[in-house]
Amino acid sequence: MIFAWAAVLLIFIIPYPSTVWLLRHSPFPPSKWLSLILTAGLGIGLLTWIMMLEGMLGIPFAVWSITLPYLLVNLIGTVLWWRNRIPTQPTSVESAPKRLAFLGRLVVVVVSAAILLNAVYWPFYKDDAVGIYAEQAHFMYATRGLIPLDLTFYSYYQAYPMLVQLSYTYSYLLSGWEDPYLAKVISTVLSLACLGAVFYLGKTLYDEKAGWLAVLLLALTPLFGRWASSGYADLPMAFYYTLASLFAWRGWKSNNTVDALISGIAIGLGAWTKNAILPAVGFWLIFMLLGLIRKHISFKAVVVACAASAIVAAPWYLRNLVEAHLLMPATAWTDQAAPNLSNLLVFITHPENFGFTGWLILIGIVLALVQVVRNWRSADRDILLLVFTLPYFAFWWILASYDRRFILYFLPILVVLAAGYGLKLWGHIPNNYHRSLGWLLTIITLGMTLYIASISVDYKAEILRDPLMNDAAKHAIVSTKPAEP
Repeated sequence: MIFAWAAVLLIFIIPYPSTVWLLRHSPFPPSKWLSLILTAGLGIGLLTWIMMLEGMLGIPFAVWSITLPYLLVNLIGTVLWWRNRIPTQPTSVESAPKRLAFLGRLVVVVVSAAILLNAVYWPFYKDDAVGIYAEQAHFMYATRGLIPLDLTFYSYYQAYPMLVQLSYTYSYLLSGWEDPYLAKVISTVLSLACLGAVFYLGKTLYDEKAGWLAVLLLALTPLFGRWASSGYADLPMAFYYTLASLFAWRGWKSNNTVDALISGIAIGLGAWTKNAILPAVGFWLIFMLLGLIRKHISFKAVVVACAASAIVAAPWYLRNLVEAHLLMPATAWTDQAAPNLSNLLVFITHPENFGFTGWLILIGIVLALVQVVRNWRSADRDILLLVFTLPYFAFWWILASYDRRFILYFLPILVVLAAGYGLKLWGHIPNNYHRSLGWLLTIITLGMTLYIASISVDYKAEILRDPLMNDAAKHAIVSTKPAEP
């Protein structure tokens, strides 16, 4: 068991030298934490991509048949890093106010600890986690291969992208049994990585203050806390989508092929995680083409980005087209969508999902639209954030507004928009109110932190009653009692 947990940890961090080498070719200042965040996403992405290819080639899944190619690819990157290593130069950054940075770190630690506790304590229990993700991982672990597309009892759910499911399958292979606790940690880590992604998106678009505020707003959004440890693919997909927007912006500002390449890899991994991102691939491409038209991004960079995304995601969707004659399964219940005024204003009409963050998101959207209409040539940041989110929201409102969980796909990017305009609003408050208002917001933040930590853990009464319960007792609880709302 210890071996399996340690091996999964290594999968997350082994690509670090390769990531550092890759980011070194970007003109942006290097960052160890950004390298680690990107490493986690690239690690699981590469591992499951190798499993996809082996499954298509009929190679039975086994620990070493998967791990050896993974290590070989990363060995090449490590050699390149070693041959071109240079001492890390300290970079000067604009420091955020100490209280804001302290609160950000505190909230991340407390909320992440609660979310991870829920992940490692309980087996799979949410509907789709049990019926789709864990069930598909069970099938692939049992058969040591991909799910055939002609199995009618899956109703085409086997055409779902498999990053999350294959990561679960790999964890089962390492453990020698279907360990749901280790499996859930993988998707939970990718979900929590959204916090790091929004920090760097906010910092890169605005400054470090915006980065920390974005972290606070996302971590204190109830919808995030309730779903981060669910074992679903929603937030892992959002993680890759946020990275795609971050590196698309870096490519826009630097006209650098490496940043465009990473953006393409990230959007491809998002498509390899969940097919609900496919409309957003179009939004990503629109932004890249707009950068080409406005001479921010070269034609070469756009081609490299598109080629990278296709190499990552196209094999899976081509398999679906060839074998099942479909691009993605028709699993959305569009007839249940409710495109009404309440859902149009969902960020403020459902505070149980969005809290105070929802108000800032709505205000940010309105102000960003005004800015783009007034002077679209100098509103590059607003264009990025709106292109990546507003059309996606329209898709949700018209076709999928029966489930607010789907807003998680683009919520991290919206939170960055909210942070940027939240700081602008703060700048319009007279300075003599800053101190007292700052302390009030600090108290509210601490209270919200406890609330989010509480709702991030399900079956709390059962944990307190028997914190050392065995696996059978846990399964008995989650199979007979609904999770807390």
